[in-house]
Amino acid sequence: MANQTSNYNLFGYDFGSNEGQRELVRLINDDCARTPVVFCKGSAGTGKTFAALAASLNLVRGKGAKKKYRNIFYVREPVEIGHRLGYLKGTAEEKYSPYLGGLLDNYNHLMANVRPEEGLLSHLRAPKKKKTVELDDEVIESNLYQRLPSDIIPLAPEFVRGRSFNDCIIIVDEAQNMDLDELHTMVTRIGSQCKMVIIGSPNQIDVPGQSVEHNAFEISYEILKPTGLVGYVELVNPMRTSFVVDFDLRFVEYKNKHPQK
Repeated sequence: MANQTSNYNLFGYDFGSNEGQRELVRLINDDCARTPVVFCKGSAGTGKTFAALAASLNLVRGKGAKKKYRNIFYVREPVEIGHRLGYLKGTAEEKYSPYLGGLLDNYNHLMANVRPEEGLLSHLRAPKKKKTVELDDEVIESNLYQRLPSDIIPLAPEFVRGRSFNDCIIIVDEAQNMDLDELHTMVTRIGSQCKMVIIGSPNQIDVPGQSVEHNAFEISYEILKPTGLVGYVELVNPMRTSFVVDFDLRFVEYKNKHPQK
């Protein structure tokens, strides 16, 4: 029983006390030949990405038999909230960097509990300190790619087609903003020894044409469910503050009653 409990204590956080997160960690740890795809649904603040990243890092950075995969690919649809940013200068990495802030925050939170002096997961790489560079007399953040560890590889969905992913975990974040063709492309990239975790919050769709009731995230799960090769978990308990989920549901209820024309 103690060994079972330890499976959910990752980077100093107890994921076993939260029923949804416990099931998510279990599904990610399940053999990728039996459950190659895991769908994770949840409202804002329920710790979907946080738990998925912790479980994935544990399998990538484990020692010996605990190391199951080589690295993590992180995919997120570059969709903005509200007004568009418009054209962004720079390389593809520099354009995609603004969408990686949440990933970096989650990684830094996980690493905050790692204490090398106690020998706890001392092989882990500590997060790099925030750097700034001067540009046109303004101070801006350096490329977020440079502040992520080498075993987490951000990848825009546009650059996925034609690739095959082996010996890795793919975290597809903000999947509620993907269309059916994009999710179709993602799940057909899975190669040998590969696990895909698709994270979505249908309450927070930022693209036109999809709704809480009819969206590609839920449709994709229903399409794949009969294969018996996909897992599904919904997170409902908030990690931020106790009222966040209630706030979220109230906004959703209002928007459903007052649809925008």
